[in-house]
Amino acid sequence: MSKASFTSRRTPVHHYVLAVILGAILTIAVALLVGASNPGDFWPAAGIGALCAAYPAMSLGTRVFVSRHTVTRDQHGEQSVELQWMRQAGAGAFLDVLVATIVAAVVLAVGRFQIEALPVLLGLVALSALDAGLRYLAVRHRALK
Repeated sequence: MSKASFTSRRTPVHHYVLAVILGAILTIAVALLVGASNPGDFWPAAGIGALCAAYPAMSLGTRVFVSRHTVTRDQHGEQSVELQWMRQAGAGAFLDVLVATIVAAVVLAVGRFQIEALPVLLGLVALSALDAGLRYLAVRHRALK
């Protein structure tokens, strides 16, 4: 499924520094936003926001500045069988979630039920991920049989 391969090329040191700077800026920005959204407990909220944002921010910095030198894109990566399986699974999962959403909307409209949107949306996200994963495993199992 990998569309990239690693090389033995070296990345200039200043690109690592830029990656760390970008990661630190993004981490601080997220920490300030989280802290500002909770003015009663600014510092604990900002600290939690910083802890949650540090890894993704540093990863983004590495992706932007470092991986350009260490990773080369596979020219035939779009033709991999794993990517085809994932596309089939994603298309099937999309149809399943669409049908489930339509059925749920009709049931809610006809039954005049009042429910909050957040649990429903989180359920749709969970259904999508589970459905795509199960479909991927089924497609893979059929192909490897």
